[in-house]
Amino acid sequence: MKRMILLPLVVLFLRFAMPLTVCGDEAAEFTYTVIGQEVTVTGFSGEPETLDIPAYVGGLPVTEVRDNAFYCCTSLRRISLPDTVKTMGHHCFYGCSSLEEAVLPRNLNVMGMGCFEGCISLNKLTLPDGISVLPDSCFRQCSSLTDIVLPQSIAEVEKFCFCGCKSLDYISLGGRLRSIGMGAFYQCESLDTVYIPPSVTDIGAEAFGYTTGGETTGINIIGESGSAAENYAEDNGAVFSASPETVQAFDPAHSENAPVKLPPALAAAGGLLFVLASLIAVKQYLCEKKADDDDNAID
Repeated sequence: MKRMILLPLVVLFLRFAMPLTVCGDEAAEFTYTVIGQEVTVTGFSGEPETLDIPAYVGGLPVTEVRDNAFYCCTSLRRISLPDTVKTMGHHCFYGCSSLEEAVLPRNLNVMGMGCFEGCISLNKLTLPDGISVLPDSCFRQCSSLTDIVLPQSIAEVEKFCFCGCKSLDYISLGGRLRSIGMGAFYQCESLDTVYIPPSVTDIGAEAFGYTTGGETTGINIIGESGSAAENYAEDNGAVFSASPETVQAFDPAHSENAPVKLPPALAAAGGLLFVLASLIAVKQYLCEKKADDDDNAID
């Protein structure tokens, strides 16, 4: 009798505690575990190239990607995570050398250290607005990444976060950023100009403007006079430009100053109205001129 009672309990325990492989052809290349009423992605099977993780498995939301889940999955080229995911564990995509694009969840608020470290093919990434910290070595050695825009929610970029991103030539730092860690942009040799907002009060050693050999690059740092940006430039052989008004006018971090883009249809309609108004004005001018000429002829 006891065996009959214990057996279902053991099966139930294994069901919710042990990693499972998702059934079905669409999602057969990743494994997961159920903890409570939430699903955690734990790893992969085979050699997946493109993965679209579903928002729900068995009616339960997928809320986390476990530490080291896709560690050195060298076949993976694209990954899309659903908006239900809130946490990405440390080194979850470490060494995914073929990964070119990662679609991150809009509700993501925690990224572990080294998340995308060594993803040397990664060239397309949009960070969601909700993350407050970019952790240690998060994008280290992502050597194909050319540009990055930090959302307004980010307050801290930790040490070596973008270290070794040799193709990175444009960054936009959010207007609420407070701290940039040691070596955060070390070995970013293509980055020749950076605007550091006045909200930044702490910049770690060798954060900007150093080559692989530890030599200074003469990077141009733009910011406010008397700010941490100016102090860093003076201490690290960088060129400093104090022109915050000009920079803020074009800085994407300041949405209130961003240029307004009209929808194509509205822009076309505006152009047509302008042409019609011009024709009417010309016609009115010709009519008035003709009337004046006629009056002069009568006189």
